[in-house]
Amino acid sequence: MAPLSCHRRGHIRSMTRKIQKSRRPGWLARARGEIRRAAADLDWIARIPAYIWLRLALLPALLWGWSALAGLAPAGFVAGPYLTIRAFFLLLMDDRQDFPLAIWSTVSVYFGGLGLAALVGIPLGYLLGRFRTLGRTSAPYLHGLAATPVVALIPLIILLVGLDCQAKVLIVFLAAVMPVTINTQAGVQATDPDLLEMARAYALTRGARLRHVYAPSALPSVMAGLRLAAMAGLVASAIADLYTAMTGLGALLQGFGNSYRMDSYFAVVLTYSAIGALTTGFLTWAERRLIPPAHRQRLTY
Repeated sequence: MAPLSCHRRGHIRSMTRKIQKSRRPGWLARARGEIRRAAADLDWIARIPAYIWLRLALLPALLWGWSALAGLAPAGFVAGPYLTIRAFFLLLMDDRQDFPLAIWSTVSVYFGGLGLAALVGIPLGYLLGRFRTLGRTSAPYLHGLAATPVVALIPLIILLVGLDCQAKVLIVFLAAVMPVTINTQAGVQATDPDLLEMARAYALTRGARLRHVYAPSALPSVMAGLRLAAMAGLVASAIADLYTAMTGLGALLQGFGNSYRMDSYFAVVLTYSAIGALTTGFLTWAERRLIPPAHRQRLTY
């Protein structure tokens, strides 16, 4: 076969380029590709649970209801969202730093009492659930102590401990320890008997049974008890601030209320709500990390 001339070779190359260009996707195909890439980039939005969107949608409704209540109430009785948030930042930027110091005082008392309640309540609940006779014997006394209002014990606590920070921590501890103890006891008692029989058949030690049988069974109830204790302890910390040494957020709450500074008053209330929400949110996050979904137990709040 005769070799191709330079002219024919150039013509073939030109035709090949035209064919390749004609096979390239047009503007519609390019647009479809861009849409697919954009949808892939936004795929994380579709993975967000529906309740998160409902929470975000509920927030404007709550703010609107708050504003409406502030408008309907007599002047100076209820501060609206704008005035409350403005007062919050003004308190934070105050040169005297009373508000940050009060937050630190309340948070240290709150988490000190809550941590002590967990350290005492979880082992105590395990012992009461593990040894049924001990649990049945102490049940009336535990339930009676759990039903006793903490505020009724404050005069006795002041007489025994004084008005210092230790008294506040003890008040928070007494309010938080019973939910942890009772829920831990219930979780241990609800352990599957078949699992216990299997553990005995394999001659597991007490430590192995605690780690592999009792702990996974009781952990959902323990986390539920900690969430209940977190809410009860926060209420107790506010009561402790009001009835003992006038420090912390409770002291600011009473001072702003007595002077009718309602914007600052609601800023302190909002701070209490934020502390409680962050604490229970952290406990819920820890529950998701520690407990398998099949054994997870959520409360309705």
